[in-house]
Amino acid sequence: MRLFYYRAAEGNFGDDLNSWLWEELAPGRWSDEAETLFCGIGTIIGNAMPLASKIRIFSSGLGYRPRPSDFASDRWDVVALRGPLTAHVLGQPERAIADGALLLSTLERLKPTAENERGAPILIPHYEAMNECDWPAICAQAGIGLVDPRQCAHQVIDRIRHARLVIADSMHAAIIADTMRVPWIPVSSSGRINSFKWLDWTLSLDLPYEPIALPMASLNGAYRDQVRRIIGEHYRLPRPTPERALAHQRRMTRNEQRGWWMSIRPRMKHHLLALPRRLPQPEMVARAIARRDRQQTERLGAMLYGLKGAPGFLSGDPIFAQRVDQLSGAFDKLLRST
Repeated sequence: MRLFYYRAAEGNFGDDLNSWLWEELAPGRWSDEAETLFCGIGTIIGNAMPLASKIRIFSSGLGYRPRPSDFASDRWDVVALRGPLTAHVLGQPERAIADGALLLSTLERLKPTAENERGAPILIPHYEAMNECDWPAICAQAGIGLVDPRQCAHQVIDRIRHARLVIADSMHAAIIADTMRVPWIPVSSSGRINSFKWLDWTLSLDLPYEPIALPMASLNGAYRDQVRRIIGEHYRLPRPTPERALAHQRRMTRNEQRGWWMSIRPRMKHHLLALPRRLPQPEMVARAIARRDRQQTERLGAMLYGLKGAPGFLSGDPIFAQRVDQLSGAFDKLLRST
């Protein structure tokens, strides 16, 4: 089978798990020349994919794109899905299990770390949020560690295993924390945080999704977030529930089926994001923006300081073990059939 997953230019540890996890679980079963695509960890259903005679879906999810137009054809072989929301939209509720990253727990070298070996809480932002504010200064004020999600996945996992609490803006930070049996707290730094995705996964483990909205630490970041809202790339819901997430997904699908909108959206996004650079910025305005950003940075640091003593969330041992068994069984069955 040929691995297919999203590759962020700057790196994103959650997606990058695919580059080595499947080879470690099934050595020698992968080839770049194979006719069958294997789609594992990631929100990639509906994305443009390479030509292939067969597409096998194993724990992938929806979240940004509509259901593929040919999804009912024999080309798609759905083995497992990330959660019940993806399964509902695709009309295959029986395939909902959980995110494939749970299979990290089957690797002996990644067994949970003892409580007395765990250190300070850590924050893992969304990988696209790393350049939008001064995270090192914010985390220093809060007294927590900062983990860059663009690092090698092995390094990020090691930091998670040795933390006593993970504050997760990145969804896979929470998924891997839960897999390593480390409590986690969901936060939301902007409209790029996708409520549908998070609910899809948390529902798979009977967990609530109660994210804490973080203030935008920079005016530039706040502006970019408003651009997301204007162009329809704002995925955070103010009060996330399964019903609201499904309704949002239907609205998004309708928008993306309008050819005229999809043709102008990239140009609109480009011009709106470039607008601040084209406007003059008097020194007085620049000082006011810098002062505002310092105040917001301090506010954000204070919020994170207040979170580091919270208990966090963790799925129950029985349901976690059940989902790992289901994923393991489905993966073994898939390998036997190929």
